[in-house]
Amino acid sequence: MTVPKPLLRTIQIALAAIALTIGAGQAAASAAPCGKSTGAPAQLTAHQLRTSVLCLVNRARERYGVHRLRFNRELRESATARSHVMIATGLFSHYGPGGSTVTTRVTHSGYLRHASRYFVAENIGTGVGRAYGSPRSIVRAWMHSPPHRANILDPSLRDFGVGIARGDVVTGSSRGVTYTLVFGARR
Repeated sequence: MTVPKPLLRTIQIALAAIALTIGAGQAAASAAPCGKSTGAPAQLTAHQLRTSVLCLVNRARERYGVHRLRFNRELRESATARSHVMIATGLFSHYGPGGSTVTTRVTHSGYLRHASRYFVAENIGTGVGRAYGSPRSIVRAWMHSPPHRANILDPSLRDFGVGIARGDVVTGSSRGVTYTLVFGARR
């Protein structure tokens, strides 16, 4: 069947318009804010802080062509406990009191139960105010730190959870927040 040239041109224009509309919608979606990602920690709920970080990390992964991470409750519980321990001990480190590591903490959470192979990673951050403690400022700092950026963009990681504790572990300010982001993959 032969399509007349005027009709073919009309179809091409219509398809181009549809493609532009879809592209504009995707661009608008990626430009939309991630929750309250620019808010000062003292003005946001724990849920707003966590979900904003989750959104920003997945947006960064998508920007670089990496699949989105899935939320995992066990990883969030491990991350939350880690943030609270850092506040309680005043120790801003990937190692906990007694030498615990992200692997020992994630194992304790139950995430690795029945896993024959696994990979875990952890990002930590802390700050006060919109400029240093907002979800956007923390994720931006991680993206400018090669090892933290590598964790965020690692295509082998599948799951993640964000934990927060009120207070900046470095300055001691109660108006800040301490974040722990735990990543995992298991088989």
